[in-house]
Amino acid sequence: MSEERLFERLKREVDVLGRALGKAIRTLSGERAYALEEQIRELTKALRQSYTEETRRQLLAVVQGLSLLEAELMVRAFSTYFHLVNLAEERHRVRVNREREKKSTPQAPRGESFLALVGQLKNQGLNYEQALDVLSRLRLHLTFTAHPTETRRRTQRYHIGEIEKLLDAAEQGSSEEEAQGKNKEVAASPLISDSPPQLDARVALLWGTSELRKSRPSVEDEVKGGLFYTTYTLWQAIPRLVDGLERALEAHYGQRPDLSPPLVFRSWIGGDRDGNPNVVPEVTSWAQNYARETALRKFVEDVDGLIRDLSLSEDRITISRELRLVLEEHARRLALPERFQGEPYRQFGMGLRYKLRALLGEQTGPGYSGTQEFIGDLRKAETSLNQLGLEEIARVSVRPLRLNAEAFGLELVGLDLREESRALTEAVAELLKTAGVHEHYGGLEPQQREALLTQELATARPLAPVGYRPQTKALQTALEALRNWRARGAHVVSMTHYPSDLLEVMLLAREVGLYRPGRALPFDVVPLFETLGDLQNAPLVVARLLDNPVFKAHVQGRGGLEVMIGYSDSNKDAGFLAANWALYQAQEAITATAKSRGVQVYYFHGRGTSTARGGGTAGRAIASLPPGTVGSRMRLTEQGEALADRYAHPDLAYRNLEQMLYHMALASARDLYGQAEPLRLEWREAIKRAAERSTEVYRELLLRPGFFEFYEQLTPIREIGALNIASRPVYRSGRVREIKDLRAIPWVMSWTQVRLLIPGWYGLAEGLEEIPLTLRREMFAQWPFFATTLDSAAMALAKADLGIAREYLRLVEPSLAERFFPSIAGAFEKTRAILEETFQNTLLFNHPVLARQTELRNPYVDPISLVQVELLERYRRTPPEAPERTGLERALMLSLLGIAAGLRNAG
Repeated sequence: MSEERLFERLKREVDVLGRALGKAIRTLSGERAYALEEQIRELTKALRQSYTEETRRQLLAVVQGLSLLEAELMVRAFSTYFHLVNLAEERHRVRVNREREKKSTPQAPRGESFLALVGQLKNQGLNYEQALDVLSRLRLHLTFTAHPTETRRRTQRYHIGEIEKLLDAAEQGSSEEEAQGKNKEVAASPLISDSPPQLDARVALLWGTSELRKSRPSVEDEVKGGLFYTTYTLWQAIPRLVDGLERALEAHYGQRPDLSPPLVFRSWIGGDRDGNPNVVPEVTSWAQNYARETALRKFVEDVDGLIRDLSLSEDRITISRELRLVLEEHARRLALPERFQGEPYRQFGMGLRYKLRALLGEQTGPGYSGTQEFIGDLRKAETSLNQLGLEEIARVSVRPLRLNAEAFGLELVGLDLREESRALTEAVAELLKTAGVHEHYGGLEPQQREALLTQELATARPLAPVGYRPQTKALQTALEALRNWRARGAHVVSMTHYPSDLLEVMLLAREVGLYRPGRALPFDVVPLFETLGDLQNAPLVVARLLDNPVFKAHVQGRGGLEVMIGYSDSNKDAGFLAANWALYQAQEAITATAKSRGVQVYYFHGRGTSTARGGGTAGRAIASLPPGTVGSRMRLTEQGEALADRYAHPDLAYRNLEQMLYHMALASARDLYGQAEPLRLEWREAIKRAAERSTEVYRELLLRPGFFEFYEQLTPIREIGALNIASRPVYRSGRVREIKDLRAIPWVMSWTQVRLLIPGWYGLAEGLEEIPLTLRREMFAQWPFFATTLDSAAMALAKADLGIAREYLRLVEPSLAERFFPSIAGAFEKTRAILEETFQNTLLFNHPVLARQTELRNPYVDPISLVQVELLERYRRTPPEAPERTGLERALMLSLLGIAAGLRNAG
């Protein structure tokens, strides 16, 4: 089926969902609410199609005349519409993916597919062993983090999931009619008639469900939301990914290997204490226990499937001696049911089931000692079936379970701990003072701290006396978290400035028995370089760490050094272009520093979903990384908001991961077997000039007197902080008067809400002006980093809208509005023009689907924005004790989430 026909199917599906929503609004909220929604929708569309001041005045008059209840209903109506549209678009992406996959062949593979990947490796001259080496080494670590705009209740997710099932059933029915030749028109566009009663009922349930929790989301809520997709879609995607890689190798080389999953899963949610007072050690314990229980129950469920399916009888088969020994051990130690006598694989499955349930506390007797024992048992079953010639049964029944065990383990995810360096210093200072080692550790110079800690770590002695109770919260939290930490990922030190910041973790680990002199810790200690200054200083910090005998021994024992680079604070600190260039340079320099000392560096990229925080297309971002810095292992953050977009459907999860692995594997092959061209000096000098100029312009705006007041009045930043939108505070401490004290996610999110997205483009035009046009176009055409950077800025500009942003000026003192907005608007137009000049094309020429989506979505985001302006104005003039304040807060929160749902990458 052509993609145009598929797009027609999408439009009809959206139409059906829209009609069902309209029916629900009329039924549950009344004809007046429906009429208002339709009036606002028509006026907004008319304004987009042909702007007139009269239409604008009509629209604003309707919005300003809304009662509070009506305003909330309008926000809910358009937000719910977006949830339904997002579902329809996900289904459309699945259909398009399937059509493209059908047409993919080794000779003409689909772009960014495994077939294309292996074909390129072969064309580059790699033989089978070398291609296998590249793919066998690959390990992409995906790390789930929380995000304030992904706060949909699980009840909402459930109703949306049920709506999807109904759409699937309708589509299946129309496909069957097409196969029987009954109705070719229906096949091209299922659900062309009025929506069926079941769909109307489910949409009505969605409309009648409260979108908001009664209180601020807890860390526990965020853990459940963040890990939702692991046992939902990712569980299905992992075996398919491995199978896809193996089939691609077989298609091009004629040999099929047995690969392990190239993915590892981690989580910060419940372990990220940096600035979140709610992540106490008890929460960390709960988070890892929840993940473990979730994994165990899923494994029990899958083992139950094996028990059901593997009904092979010893009357028909002869099992291997190895499996016989396992069954005899099970018989001695476990109470196996008599009904499975003579059915060895069912008996074997019951043994697995007993040992898994023992870990859940639901069965007496021994449980698994660890993931490897469980994997070993599954491999025995596979081997036994293969020996019987039942390879296909092993492949479809046991192997998927074993691959998921390898990818997720019995813990489901490795839980990272993250703490800010100042808190670690405070904790260590108390320890050293208590032991009489030093009275004022915090007052020492950085090199003095390093020397003191290095000397102290040469011994195994603990510092605190037996029974000592920490006097500070910092020390109590640090020690209890380390003691409770079982699902060990890495210990990330945010705001790393000096080598001592990492040595402090080692000293704290020694206190709880996790460190022995001359040995590695049982987890990685990861520096996180975030600000522009820290990125520039990172190579020197890494050099001192690797020259330190204590840390060098740890790194050698761990097989390398993991370094995290932050995309958020550097952007907020220096602006879009300078931050991207600083990240590029830091990776080059850190890699060279480590290589000169014989140490392998692995990078952890702290990317957000917005382009200002390293978002955009993850695969292309990987392709743009500096040569020599990718290797075979990499970590990426996956934030809560992005999870729904990328992993809501098994096919979408598969395609997203396939694209990332495609680019990572090519970069890895380049680093392992290729010879990358050195970056041209002319390009390096040009981007250096551009970055410096862009930072000047960006900082001039932020430091201009009155800018902070303008920002606070224009955007809903204070409201984001006050409302129950996430477990983490938006400010680093108290009330602030400076941008630097604001966290990066709300900084970006607040600009997104007003449709300016300044962090994703401001200062770029003036920077690019420093590069002659011919050279700029050459860099765009030939340098992936430069092309990806400009492409990301173009996406931010495309989602911005000056017309909507101007409506927020109602909230700003006229003198401030006049001082700042004209220059921002001028910079916007200038940046758009210089990008299109560089591209020799439109902003989104490289993203036709996004261009179409943006055009279709804007008329439906606009009403939420206009209502939000009205709500902000009312909220700010309403006294805190006024009875309507609660209703205003609720409606405002809904508007924040609604715009995020409409734009899809808000932070």
